[in-house]
Amino acid sequence: MMSRKGFVLLLIMMVASFQARALEFYKVIDEPINIRSGPGVSFERLAQAKKNEQVLLIKRQEDWANIFFIHPDGRKVEGWIHSDFISPDGEVRQADSKLKASAIGAQLNCLPNAENTGIGSCLLNIDLTVVGPLTTDTVAVACESELLMHVNNETHPLQESGRIRTPLKQGSGAARMQIIVLPPNQKSIEKMTLVDYRCMAKAL
Repeated sequence: MMSRKGFVLLLIMMVASFQARALEFYKVIDEPINIRSGPGVSFERLAQAKKNEQVLLIKRQEDWANIFFIHPDGRKVEGWIHSDFISPDGEVRQADSKLKASAIGAQLNCLPNAENTGIGSCLLNIDLTVVGPLTTDTVAVACESELLMHVNNETHPLQESGRIRTPLKQGSGAARMQIIVLPPNQKSIEKMTLVDYRCMAKAL
């Protein structure tokens, strides 16, 4: 694994645009985390970062952070990650360190459009469990999903997300998140497939 000193030197050489500002290093605190081309789950996934991956913070935009890091395969990746998944390098956020949401199952049910020529809408149910500190009684849970739309023997990606609040009792809880999926070009979509999904929790 590359040392911190080596990582700093490599970044300085390759990212000249960052030299005029202070370098802020963070670590990924969960895995695997999607790195996207923009600040939101609707943007393309560029790569995934593993837990304890060291990243350089460029800037923030609302709940998202623009970061740069060296992927294990050697790629230089600049993209966006949700701020809940990074913390200052060498530090652990005590407030949320034991708070975790786990998706334990999902089901996608779709209905045809009015003309019965394609899929009109789908309902994605995600069953999840949440564990956290005994002092936390309510959490906000956000889930993101990746789907594929099948159109004329081709597939097209689609991202959807949802948020709910759920109570915790003695440090644990369970909930079902329902996400309504309204795909574009409904007349030509033959099938929808759920590819991946994940959830995260934050104390309120």
